[in-house]
Formats: sequence, structure tokens, C-alpha cells
Amino acid sequence: MATASATFRRPSDLWRDVPILGRLWLAFPTRLRLGLYRFIWWAADKLYPGRHRTTRLRRTLPGNTPHAMVLIRRHTKLYSSIALDYIPHELLMPFDDPPVEVAFLLMTAARGKRLMDVEHTMEPDQITAIGLQLRDYLTEMHKIPNPYKYGLCSPAGAELDAPLFTDYDLPTFEDIRSFHAWLRQRMGRNWPVMQPRVQPIFSEYDDQQPVFSHGDLSADSIMISNGRLSGLIDWETAGWMPPYWDYLCARWDCSPACKTIVRLAIPEHNDRERYELTVAAGVSQGFDPANFHSFETTDIL
Repeated sequence: MATASATFRRPSDLWRDVPILGRLWLAFPTRLRLGLYRFIWWAADKLYPGRHRTTRLRRTLPGNTPHAMVLIRRHTKLYSSIALDYIPHELLMPFDDPPVEVAFLLMTAARGKRLMDVEHTMEPDQITAIGLQLRDYLTEMHKIPNPYKYGLCSPAGAELDAPLFTDYDLPTFEDIRSFHAWLRQRMGRNWPVMQPRVQPIFSEYDDQQPVFSHGDLSADSIMISNGRLSGLIDWETAGWMPPYWDYLCARWDCSPACKTIVRLAIPEHNDRERYELTVAAGVSQGFDPANFHSFETTDIL
């Protein structure tokens, strides 16, 4: 079953992974650092309105990213940006709306360019090689141990961002079976129609162990340098989830290269499984099962 809400835990020992010069910067008062970050963000917004303003300073919702970076760095040999500083603060809203808690994250720049920026220059054999490199990357990443009492949770041990399933945070769960029970309950009166489509999938994974997943493999989160995989970015959706999670949540609609890469990287999962679980996610949010084609007649994959 879904567990009670878990409080977000700030990565208080972030400094352990920060280079010496970065630690000197962390010695300055938080108010001073926050003021500088707000100024940089304001200035970048004036210079580059409507864009990803900086590559090293992000303003994000409090959550997964710094924790995921720490886990990748401490438990694997995989390349990832280093979280250098992380300061939550309240963002004042107009019209007397309550303030929103956001955070500034200072990190080292990601190596390389996004797949979406270079895929038009890549040869088929390069795309194949990147798919195999991503397979090795994910295999190591999936082994990151979970130190929390929840089987399914974010890198911070709290709720998880899963936009495919809910507009709100996905609650923590004891195990995969509990997550499937939650999903089945949300389908409500549509469960008899959906049962033949997804119960075989649920049964296959109910007793398996969660794996640490990225949760948003896409052409804008896969980084490429000199024709090779150089890492992943955008860890907001990461967490310990069922083994099918990365294949299910991958976004490849506008990128044939990304589709090829993900299919090569995760060959143990298939498009039928992905489609039926996507339908289940839609039905759990109130959509009529009749609005979805059968897997055999769909052309969206």
C-alpha cells in the first residue's frame, strides 16, 4: 500500500563531494550565496528570456536532483555533474497567492551536448554504439542501493515525480506489489476492462526488487561527447521503481535516434508492456479505456 508522506530531506553532507575551491565558496553565509544566485538568475533572464538560462545554476522544485547526483557519484563510476550547492527558498507569488518553495542548485557543467542537438550529425553505427553504452550505464545505475524504509521512493526517500501517472507527487510504496495495488484502485470501475491487459504485467513484476531509475530518458537528457555517451542529466524524476520504469517513461516521440538507443539499452522490455502500462496510467487519471486502441491497432509506438 501507499505509505504516509515522507518529509523531503536536504542533502546536508553535500560538501563531501565538492572540490576544495567549491568548499571555500560554501563557507560564505547562505544569505550571500542565495543573493548572488538570485541576481545571476535575474540577469540571465534579461539576457536570454524564455530559455534554459544557465548550464551550471538551476532553479528547481525541492526534490530529487542533488540526492541523485550524490548517489551516482558515491555508488557508481558513472559520470555525472557534481552538485556544488543547494539552497531552498520561498518564491513570492503575485495576487496574494501563497509562496512556492523552490531551490537553487549550483553544479558542474554536464559534459558534451544533448542528443537532440547532435543526432542529425550521427551515423547509424554511432547510434547503435551509444545504445549499448547506455545499456552498461543503466546496468550499473540500477544497482544503487536503497537506504530508506520505502521500497519505492525518490533519491531523497520521499514522494516521486511521475508525470505519466499523476499531476501530483507519486506517494512512496512498500514494494512493487503495493504500487500495482494503488494503480488498480485508481482505475476503479474500469478495472474489469483493464485487468486482462495489465494483470499479466503486474503478476510478472509484483515480487521483483525495485531498481534505481532515471525516469525520463529522452533526447534532452542523454548527453553525447565525441560520438559517445557522456552521461545523463535531469534527475528530477529519478528513484527506486519497478524494473520496467525507464523503458515505460522514456520520451522518444520526436527522436528516432532516442527510440533506437533506448530499445538497444533496455532490450528486456517491450512495446506491448510499455503501451499497456501507459494506457493503465491514463485510465487511472480518469480517461475512458474505450479511448485507447488495442496494442495491435495502435500506431503511436
